[in-house]
Amino acid sequence: MERDWRDDRIEEQEAQLRQRDARIAELERQVAELLARVGQNSSNSHKPPSTDTPDERRKRRNKDKAKRKESKRGAQKGHVGSHRQLVPEDKVSRFVDLFPPECENCWKLLPRVPDPSATRYQQTEIPPFEPYTTEWRRHAVTCPCCRYRTRAAYDGGVIPASAFGPRLMAVMALLTGFYHLSRRRAVELLSDILGVQVSLGALSAVEARVSDAVQPAVDEAWTRVQHADIKHTDGTSWSQAGVTMALWVLASATVTVFKIVADNAKATLQPLYGALHGILVSDRAKALGFWAMERRQVCWAHLLRKFVSFSERDGPAGKFGKELLDYTGLVFDYWHEFKSGKLDRDQFVARMGPVRQQMEALIQRASGSETAG
Repeated sequence: MERDWRDDRIEEQEAQLRQRDARIAELERQVAELLARVGQNSSNSHKPPSTDTPDERRKRRNKDKAKRKESKRGAQKGHVGSHRQLVPEDKVSRFVDLFPPECENCWKLLPRVPDPSATRYQQTEIPPFEPYTTEWRRHAVTCPCCRYRTRAAYDGGVIPASAFGPRLMAVMALLTGFYHLSRRRAVELLSDILGVQVSLGALSAVEARVSDAVQPAVDEAWTRVQHADIKHTDGTSWSQAGVTMALWVLASATVTVFKIVADNAKATLQPLYGALHGILVSDRAKALGFWAMERRQVCWAHLLRKFVSFSERDGPAGKFGKELLDYTGLVFDYWHEFKSGKLDRDQFVARMGPVRQQMEALIQRASGSETAG
């Protein structure tokens, strides 16, 4: 039987329809991806709040105002008041004892007997700042016999090499290194508050000396954080001398270290982490791929924002995102109960077991869904 020309035409049309459906599916995927990117903000992605649009900032402020309106101004019912703690007596510089002159009942004169339970009031003040300057003088003395004039030898063990004392140098480095004052502002503060005159060049020289002095402590801090069983890390862009670089932090329970590096490349970051010991808590940065995932905990704050992003999509992805948010809410609830002492560790682990299994099953279903993205 000869093939009908209409069969060929039908097959041709079916092939065109399949191509069209594939093209539509690809375009829908691209549109969904673009819409997701357009809708990204600090609440559903890794973007910082500073990148939010004015409208997103307004919505965030209105949301915060709405939360504040839910409660009345001032202390809430059941709020435990907080008061300034009195300074211990051994830290008090001066005591002023006040005694009643006479009895309020019979008006007889009263002896000045100290009361162990006296009502106490304190005021803390700072003394007037006046620089304390020490001057070393190398005297020259004329010999009464030969009239030769001899000057006292310079002793580097007695005469300091710097015009500034160690405490003052520590303050100078603290102002620029920790409180991030510009050198010019630090010079002004030293003059206005402490009465110490310092040039910009002298301040820079002091920074270098302090940096050298604390280097052993810095090396020890890096060693401790690299050997910590659990450490957290994150990075951000950093501008230095007009050049865009990267600032990375590693933090353990006992020590936190920072490092400015040239970029966020894997080869640049890996040396910071030493022998890759312990559990690393981080975001999903690809540059940290050198750390094995079975020894890595992705930060829950980043996961939460990602799940929020999923939940805002249409279709299966939105459904998966909402379910992930539900499970994440359970994780946070159980964790807060554990931290507050309502659950012991065994109870916490027992409750987290089913949640973990359900989340893993949901993620596997989502990753196997063609329409999840």
